[in-house]
Amino acid sequence: MEPTTDQAQKTDVFNPNIRQRLTELAGHQWTRSRSEALAKLDGIELTDEHWAVIVFLRRYYLEKGLPAHARVTAQALNEHFTAQGGSAYLQRLFAGGPVTQGSRLANLRMPPNASDSSIGIRY
Repeated sequence: MEPTTDQAQKTDVFNPNIRQRLTELAGHQWTRSRSEALAKLDGIELTDEHWAVIVFLRRYYLEKGLPAHARVTAQALNEHFTAQGGSAYLQRLFAGGPVTQGSRLANLRMPPNASDSSIGIRY
């Protein structure tokens, strides 16, 4: 059975195996203090709301891998945080883009097309 366009879009483009992704994340030696230091450089003091997004991004990456397009991660974030206000809520927390800035603070690789400065888009 051939994958549909939607399925292909959500396919991990780097590590299709969850064990490989787990090894990759462990190799990053990520810590909360590292994220706090990065956030401080961006002028952000991380709250429990920020941490909920960061933890979601790390778990999402572990479960799904790196998507073929940042839009996939943005949609997953929006769905997960709908009760809090969805994309407007996320944008308030991460002015640099919930996927772009959130992934950086979560010490994750940036999904392709996470930002396009020529048209002012930052997922």
